[in-house]
Amino acid sequence: MNPRIHLRTACFAFAISLIVGFSAFGADGAASKLDPPYPFRTDFANANLPWYKPVNGEFPPHHSDRRISGELVSADFYHRRGQFRTSKTGELVDFTMPPYGVAGFLNTDADLRDLPLGTVFLFFLNQDEHGKFTRLATCRDQFSIDAGHGFCYRLDELDLANGKLLTTKQAITKKQLDLGKSELHVTSHTRVWRGDKLAKLGDLAVGDLLLYNLTGKTAQSPGHCTDIWVGADTHKLATERQQKKFAAFVKARGLPGWIDKVEGNKLTVTPFSGDPATFKQTFMDDFAIGKEIRVCVANDELRTWNPPVDGERATLLEMQKTSVDAYGTSGVRLVFTVSYMLEGFRKGHIVRIFAPSWPRKDPPYGEGLMNYGYGALKTAELLELPPKEYPTQFPFHTDYGNENLPWYQIKSDEVPPRFSEHLVFGDLVKVDAAGHCGQFRVDRTGELVDFTLIPQGAVVHSAGVAKPGRGKSQNIAESVRYLDNDAILADLPLGERYRFNLYQDEKGAFTRASLISDEFSYLVQNGLTYRIEAMNLDEGILQVARQIPEVKNYNGDMEQPPDIGRLELGVTPDTRVWKGSGQVKLADLAVGDELLINLTSEQPASRSHCTDIWVGVETHQLAIQEQHKKHGGKK
Repeated sequence: MNPRIHLRTACFAFAISLIVGFSAFGADGAASKLDPPYPFRTDFANANLPWYKPVNGEFPPHHSDRRISGELVSADFYHRRGQFRTSKTGELVDFTMPPYGVAGFLNTDADLRDLPLGTVFLFFLNQDEHGKFTRLATCRDQFSIDAGHGFCYRLDELDLANGKLLTTKQAITKKQLDLGKSELHVTSHTRVWRGDKLAKLGDLAVGDLLLYNLTGKTAQSPGHCTDIWVGADTHKLATERQQKKFAAFVKARGLPGWIDKVEGNKLTVTPFSGDPATFKQTFMDDFAIGKEIRVCVANDELRTWNPPVDGERATLLEMQKTSVDAYGTSGVRLVFTVSYMLEGFRKGHIVRIFAPSWPRKDPPYGEGLMNYGYGALKTAELLELPPKEYPTQFPFHTDYGNENLPWYQIKSDEVPPRFSEHLVFGDLVKVDAAGHCGQFRVDRTGELVDFTLIPQGAVVHSAGVAKPGRGKSQNIAESVRYLDNDAILADLPLGERYRFNLYQDEKGAFTRASLISDEFSYLVQNGLTYRIEAMNLDEGILQVARQIPEVKNYNGDMEQPPDIGRLELGVTPDTRVWKGSGQVKLADLAVGDELLINLTSEQPASRSHCTDIWVGVETHQLAIQEQHKKHGGKK
């Protein structure tokens, strides 16, 4: 069956849900139906069967996923993960994109970098190894869902005084000119596009053909349009521009795929794609049988090491067609021989392939796994993660693997080794400073956990960023860290979220803490700040980019690396904003401001929000210095 039929069927259900108020999260009524072609449970049938469980080296079949509609609220570009808030319940859901995962935006393939925060997507999720739906095969915005079906919306009436556009849904190529009436809600923030130019809502005219994207959709609200694209030419242009952007993005990094077969020095690789129908003309026209290509080893985040040096020469022998009845497959297999077999050339492993005409350069700083020649910024956000990539080096269970091994058991005369902790986030509820113990409320679940600090502490690793008045931090053992200072429990404000490095007690419960630290400290230690990109204070939202500081490039010149992520920060009237030595108002914040923050955790009855925001490098340094003076000789 045509893969687009599978995907469009799923998207059509979502499109209908947007109209009638049904959420794709929990289609239990429909799940009682039987659909024999599928040997697993789907969102709409076969409730008596188990869900499909992903298998390494196997593309998940269409309809094997659970579909949940929600707003994208964070994206980690390099680790290919993020969060969305479900439209039906408001629950915050984590996701990770497996190697074959490709996002959809504006009716074509996209990277996480391309997806606007706050936009409603339909997320196609498979189960992870714990049975939770966190593995994102793909996602689709409203534009993609409608355009993929040939739908558009004819504008019948403007009611801008009430923030409404009255429309009729159509499928013009099928001569279906009345598929139902609908209202589109708009605000003063809604962008209107004609061609590649911004227009005004008042420029819309009866008869215009519209596509749109949404934000603010909940169980109680239909949401409103973030963007409206006017006319078939504009719709086509939006898709073409995104196609070109994504193609350039891939060609600069190499075409990702996994190794299906290894025979001597001959490899068979299936490249990844979310749009097999356009894959060949976008990428395969640059390949030719008998021509030399380059192949680089990558990890499951699609990150490579040093392509200009590590790229292995290969000769393309064959291009085969394969089934496209699954998520993530391009429908093409490349067969080639390599000059030398590298350690990473194993079945199931990930590679990136460069056509002869594609540039072979190092990835942008931070995106690669080596970052050779760029100085000493050693942030945990960018480095290769040893317990994940090389689990056999660790003789204990970690947060990243080795689940068949026991957790590390703390020893009275030994600082626990790195990565042996179980990291838990939560709001501090109470402390007994004299007893070195306290209680916190776990992020998301609200569970209360009693903890005791162990005397050994934990090694705090620095990114190598210079700190005010004391140069670059050394790796030292600490138990409590607040505002990037060694601290005690009494220094920690209650009601804020902290990172708890936990170990098991004699009953196996994680109650013994080696380190408690705030978000401010973590950001400083890893050379991270947030830069405001957009503000919606009426709804209590700051949209920010996650960035690292300038680094020296190969020429010894300072340059600003690309953003490594993007997220929404919640703010409330109680959020304190600090600038210089004084407190200012939320309204004094501006796009471009560089922030450090502390915040509360996400709880079942309340969303996370910033408790404090420090604006600008001088303010960040002043906060650290003031806390150092305040802490003084308390210990």
